[in-house]
This record gives sequence, C-alpha cells and structure tokens, in this order.
Amino acid sequence: MGAVSTTAPRLLQVRRSTRITPRMVRVTLAGDELAGFGGDGPDRRIKMFFPVEGQDRPAVPRATSGGPLWPAGQARPTIRTYTVRRFDEAAGELDVDFVLHEGHGPAAAWARDARAGAWVGVSEPGGRYVVDPEADFHLVIGDESALPAVATVLAALPGGVPAIAYLEVADAAEEQELPGGAAVHWVHRRDRPAGEPLADAVRAAQLPEGRGQAWLAGESACVRDLRRHLLDDRKLDRRAVYATGYWRAR
Repeated sequence: MGAVSTTAPRLLQVRRSTRITPRMVRVTLAGDELAGFGGDGPDRRIKMFFPVEGQDRPAVPRATSGGPLWPAGQARPTIRTYTVRRFDEAAGELDVDFVLHEGHGPAAAWARDARAGAWVGVSEPGGRYVVDPEADFHLVIGDESALPAVATVLAALPGGVPAIAYLEVADAAEEQELPGGAAVHWVHRRDRPAGEPLADAVRAAQLPEGRGQAWLAGESACVRDLRRHLLDDRKLDRRAVYATGYWRAR
C-alpha cells in the first residue's frame, strides 16, 4: 500500500464531482482540515486514504514521534497515489482527477460513486519536479493517467520558451483543454496496446535545438523505454529527464 507521511492525513469531504470526459471524473474536496495545505506548484503528489467496506470514513494514522500510529481495531484503508489537479486556498477546494478504468480499481470505483459528503483522507503533498528556467525547450509526455499532473506542469512552464506535449488517450473524446502555451499533440490509442502509439509518436517527433528538459509519466514500460530514448538517442542530460511509471499494463 506504500509508505505513509509522518504528518497525519487530513480528513476531507466531497463537495462535488464532475465528469470531465467519458473516462475521467473530477472530485472536489473540502473541509476545515484543508487549511494550510501546500498544494500549489507542478506535479504535487498526494496519498489518498479510501474507506473500505463498512466504513463511513477511512481509518487514518495519528502522527507520533515514533511514526504513524494506526487506530486499534479498525480496518486499514485502501491507499493510492494521485496528483493535485487544482488547489484553491481562497475557495477551500482541492480537485483530484480519476481515470475510470475498465473493471474499476477501488479508488476509481470510489470516485465514480462519490457523493457530496463522502469522506476521504489526504496526505501532505510532495513532489520533486522543478522547472529549469535555463532550458531551451520543454518536452512533456504522458497518457490519461498523467493528465492531471501534465496540466500542472504545463501551467508552470515559462512563456517564450518552446514547449511540446505528446499525450496518449483512448480517443478524441478524452482530449481536454490544457493550460499554458505548449504545442499539444494528442495521440489516440484506439485498439493498440497502451503506450505503443505514444512511444511511436515521441520517437518520430522533431524537437527543437538546444538543451531540453523532459517530464514524462504513464505506463511503466513505456516510460522506461522513452526515458532511455531521450537519454541515448536524443542526448538529453540525465538530470533534465524526470520520468515516473504510474501503472503497469497486464
């Protein structure tokens, strides 16, 4: 289930949910415990604690000097990692986008059925991606699982510097409006294996001259393959390639 933050998770409630595309739902969270949340910036990741069967709200650990202390006698929640899509401190709202996969995992199933008032736990946000202000161009690569993070990365890129994004989704209905001024290339997967169309598109891409910075996330094997391509074939500096596998195709 992954490690938990040494700070106690915040218990929040669903304020509303919105279907962004046929396969993606945005859940807006709110609550008194959202005060002081550090959710601003690109690619801010959180762990979410989802209630299990029989629970109205998830059991969450208490922060102690010896580490997290779970409440005795309560079932542990389902824990998954997601990206902050939007944090609005003034409105007291946190948006998290969920891809609705076939067969729905526990987190996606919760998001699909979430109603106003439903409880969920959210850890403190973390993230290591920092935009390089000296880069000659920026390359952003991902699939639908990465779109929430992609949006925050694109919004953080400086104006006046070439930015290119290659984004794989199931079909045209899954395309979204994205912030920033990047040249966005949507790659439609249709019936092909996940990651294959994206890898083909990136390998065929004409990239600007100079020193580039790349951010990529999505299916693990595809990310691993494209990271190697960017380092070995495109000669990007290893420190300028930020790559994360979000999930594995079976």
